[in-house]
Amino acid sequence: MDCVELAIRSAITFVASVAILLVASVIIFPSDGVTEDILAAICSQTQNQETCEAILESDPRTTSADLPLLSLISLELLSKQADKNHNSFVQFRDNSTDPDLKRSLGNCVTDYNDMRGKIKVAHQLSHKRQYKRIHELGQLIKLAYNCKNGLPSNSPTSGITETMLLTSQTAVYVNQFLITYFSQQPLNLV
Repeated sequence: MDCVELAIRSAITFVASVAILLVASVIIFPSDGVTEDILAAICSQTQNQETCEAILESDPRTTSADLPLLSLISLELLSKQADKNHNSFVQFRDNSTDPDLKRSLGNCVTDYNDMRGKIKVAHQLSHKRQYKRIHELGQLIKLAYNCKNGLPSNSPTSGITETMLLTSQTAVYVNQFLITYFSQQPLNLV
Protein backbone atom coordinates (compact mmCIF):
# COMPACT_ATOMS: atom_id res chain seq x y z
CA MET A 1 0.00 0.00 0.00
CA ASP A 2 1.51 3.32 -1.03
CA CYS A 3 1.29 6.65 0.83
CA VAL A 4 -1.50 8.02 -1.37
CA GLU A 5 -3.71 4.99 -0.77
CA LEU A 6 -3.05 5.18 2.98
CA ALA A 7 -3.89 8.90 3.04
CA ILE A 8 -7.14 8.31 1.15
CA ARG A 9 -8.17 5.47 3.48
CA SER A 10 -7.32 7.61 6.51
CA ALA A 11 -9.35 10.51 5.14
CA ILE A 12 -12.32 8.25 4.38
CA THR A 13 -12.12 6.72 7.86
CA PHE A 14 -11.97 10.20 9.42
CA VAL A 15 -14.94 11.50 7.40
CA ALA A 16 -16.97 8.37 8.20
CA SER A 17 -16.15 8.70 11.90
CA VAL A 18 -17.21 12.35 11.96
CA ALA A 19 -20.44 11.53 10.10
CA ILE A 20 -21.25 8.75 12.57
CA LEU A 21 -20.58 11.08 15.51
CA LEU A 22 -22.79 13.80 14.02
CA VAL A 23 -25.66 11.36 13.41
CA ALA A 24 -25.25 9.92 16.90
CA SER A 25 -25.23 13.37 18.48
CA VAL A 26 -28.48 14.25 16.73
CA ILE A 27 -30.07 10.99 17.87
CA ILE A 28 -28.71 11.09 21.42
CA PHE A 29 -28.96 14.86 21.93
CA PRO A 30 -31.81 16.07 19.71
CA SER A 31 -32.08 19.79 19.15
CA ASP A 32 -34.93 21.52 20.93
CA GLY A 33 -34.58 24.63 18.79
CA VAL A 34 -37.62 26.83 18.44
CA THR A 35 -39.28 26.25 15.09
CA GLU A 36 -41.47 28.66 13.15
CA ASP A 37 -44.42 26.46 14.11
CA ILE A 38 -43.64 26.89 17.81
CA LEU A 39 -43.31 30.66 17.40
CA ALA A 40 -46.62 30.71 15.53
CA ALA A 41 -48.30 28.61 18.24
CA ILE A 42 -47.05 30.98 20.94
CA CYS A 43 -47.73 34.19 19.08
CA SER A 44 -51.17 33.21 17.79
CA GLN A 45 -52.38 33.67 21.37
CA THR A 46 -51.34 37.33 21.47
CA GLN A 47 -53.14 40.43 20.25
CA ASN A 48 -50.90 40.59 17.15
CA GLN A 49 -49.13 37.45 15.92
CA GLU A 50 -46.81 39.21 13.46
CA THR A 51 -45.68 41.73 16.06
CA CYS A 52 -45.07 38.98 18.60
CA GLU A 53 -42.94 37.05 16.12
CA ALA A 54 -41.08 40.23 15.14
CA ILE A 55 -40.39 41.01 18.81
CA LEU A 56 -38.91 37.55 19.42
CA GLU A 57 -37.02 37.48 16.13
CA SER A 58 -35.48 40.89 16.88
CA ASP A 59 -33.05 38.96 19.06
CA PRO A 60 -30.69 36.98 16.81
CA ARG A 61 -30.49 34.16 19.39
CA THR A 62 -34.13 33.23 18.78
CA THR A 63 -33.41 31.29 15.58
CA SER A 64 -31.16 28.82 17.41
CA ALA A 65 -32.73 29.02 20.87
CA ASP A 66 -34.26 26.13 22.74
CA LEU A 67 -37.41 26.79 24.77
CA PRO A 68 -35.64 27.70 28.04
CA LEU A 69 -33.50 30.23 26.19
CA LEU A 70 -36.60 31.61 24.44
CA SER A 71 -38.08 32.32 27.87
CA LEU A 72 -34.96 34.24 28.87
CA ILE A 73 -34.92 36.10 25.54
CA SER A 74 -38.56 37.14 25.91
CA LEU A 75 -37.90 38.42 29.41
CA GLU A 76 -34.73 40.26 28.37
CA LEU A 77 -36.62 41.96 25.53
CA LEU A 78 -39.37 42.84 27.98
CA SER A 79 -36.83 44.26 30.41
CA LYS A 80 -35.27 46.42 27.68
CA GLN A 81 -38.69 47.76 26.70
CA ALA A 82 -39.62 48.47 30.33
CA ASP A 83 -36.31 50.30 30.86
CA LYS A 84 -36.82 52.33 27.68
CA ASN A 85 -40.38 53.25 28.66
CA HIS A 86 -39.35 54.08 32.22
CA ASN A 87 -36.65 56.45 30.96
CA SER A 88 -39.12 58.07 28.55
CA PHE A 89 -41.69 58.63 31.29
CA VAL A 90 -39.01 60.11 33.57
CA GLN A 91 -38.04 62.56 30.80
CA PHE A 92 -41.66 63.47 30.04
CA ARG A 93 -42.38 63.96 33.75
CA ASP A 94 -39.28 66.08 34.31
CA ASN A 95 -40.05 68.26 31.28
CA SER A 96 -43.77 68.70 31.97
CA THR A 97 -45.01 72.03 33.27
CA ASP A 98 -48.63 70.91 33.76
CA PRO A 99 -48.99 69.76 37.40
CA ASP A 100 -51.75 67.21 36.62
CA LEU A 101 -49.81 65.72 33.71
CA LYS A 102 -46.63 65.69 35.82
CA ARG A 103 -48.47 63.71 38.53
CA SER A 104 -49.88 61.24 35.95
CA LEU A 105 -46.45 60.77 34.40
CA GLY A 106 -45.03 60.28 37.91
CA ASN A 107 -47.58 57.50 38.43
CA CYS A 108 -46.31 55.90 35.21
CA VAL A 109 -42.72 56.11 36.48
CA THR A 110 -43.87 54.30 39.64
CA ASP A 111 -45.73 51.68 37.58
CA TYR A 112 -42.66 51.06 35.42
CA ASN A 113 -40.42 50.76 38.49
CA ASP A 114 -42.81 48.09 39.75
CA MET A 115 -42.73 46.37 36.33
CA ARG A 116 -38.95 46.31 36.28
CA GLY A 117 -38.89 44.56 39.67
CA LYS A 118 -41.40 41.94 38.52
CA ILE A 119 -39.44 41.30 35.32
CA LYS A 120 -36.22 40.83 37.29
CA VAL A 121 -37.90 38.22 39.51
CA ALA A 122 -39.37 36.46 36.45
CA HIS A 123 -35.95 36.40 34.79
CA GLN A 124 -34.36 34.84 37.87
CA LEU A 125 -37.08 32.18 37.99
CA SER A 126 -36.71 31.49 34.27
CA HIS A 127 -32.96 31.14 34.67
CA LYS A 128 -33.67 28.47 37.31
CA ARG A 129 -36.29 26.92 34.95
CA GLN A 130 -39.00 27.49 37.52
CA TYR A 131 -41.60 28.57 34.96
CA LYS A 132 -44.61 27.63 37.09
CA ARG A 133 -43.49 30.19 39.68
CA ILE A 134 -43.57 33.04 37.17
CA HIS A 135 -46.91 34.55 38.17
CA GLU A 136 -46.30 38.27 37.94
CA LEU A 137 -46.09 38.80 34.16
CA GLY A 138 -49.84 39.29 33.80
CA GLN A 139 -49.55 42.18 36.27
CA LEU A 140 -47.32 44.02 33.79
CA ILE A 141 -50.18 44.34 31.34
CA LYS A 142 -52.40 45.74 34.10
CA LEU A 143 -49.70 48.23 35.15
CA ALA A 144 -49.15 49.36 31.55
CA TYR A 145 -52.90 49.92 31.15
CA ASN A 146 -53.00 51.82 34.47
CA CYS A 147 -50.32 54.13 33.14
CA LYS A 148 -52.01 54.55 29.75
CA ASN A 149 -55.45 55.19 31.27
CA GLY A 150 -54.07 57.84 33.60
CA LEU A 151 -52.77 59.95 30.71
CA PRO A 152 -54.62 62.18 28.25
CA SER A 153 -55.76 60.42 25.07
CA ASN A 154 -53.45 62.61 22.96
CA SER A 155 -50.40 61.65 25.02
CA PRO A 156 -47.20 61.19 23.00
CA THR A 157 -46.53 58.05 25.05
CA SER A 158 -49.32 55.93 23.58
CA GLY A 159 -46.94 54.29 21.05
CA ILE A 160 -44.41 53.14 23.63
CA THR A 161 -47.22 51.92 25.89
CA GLU A 162 -48.64 49.82 23.04
CA THR A 163 -45.18 48.35 22.42
CA MET A 164 -44.90 47.52 26.12
CA LEU A 165 -48.29 45.81 26.09
CA LEU A 166 -47.35 43.69 23.06
CA THR A 167 -43.93 42.82 24.48
CA SER A 168 -45.57 41.87 27.80
CA GLN A 169 -48.09 39.64 26.03
CA THR A 170 -45.25 37.99 24.14
CA ALA A 171 -43.37 37.14 27.34
CA VAL A 172 -46.56 35.96 29.05
CA TYR A 173 -47.41 33.55 26.25
CA VAL A 174 -43.84 32.29 25.80
CA ASN A 175 -43.72 31.35 29.47
CA GLN A 176 -47.23 29.87 29.46
CA PHE A 177 -46.18 27.74 26.49
CA LEU A 178 -43.18 26.48 28.45
CA ILE A 179 -45.34 25.52 31.43
CA THR A 180 -47.65 23.54 29.15
CA TYR A 181 -44.79 22.02 27.15
CA PHE A 182 -42.76 20.91 30.15
CA SER A 183 -45.79 19.55 32.00
CA GLN A 184 -46.27 17.19 29.02
CA GLN A 185 -42.57 16.31 28.62
CA PRO A 186 -40.21 14.66 31.09
CA LEU A 187 -37.60 17.25 32.03
CA ASN A 188 -34.13 16.40 30.78
CA LEU A 189 -31.94 18.59 32.93
CA VAL A 190 -28.71 16.75 32.20
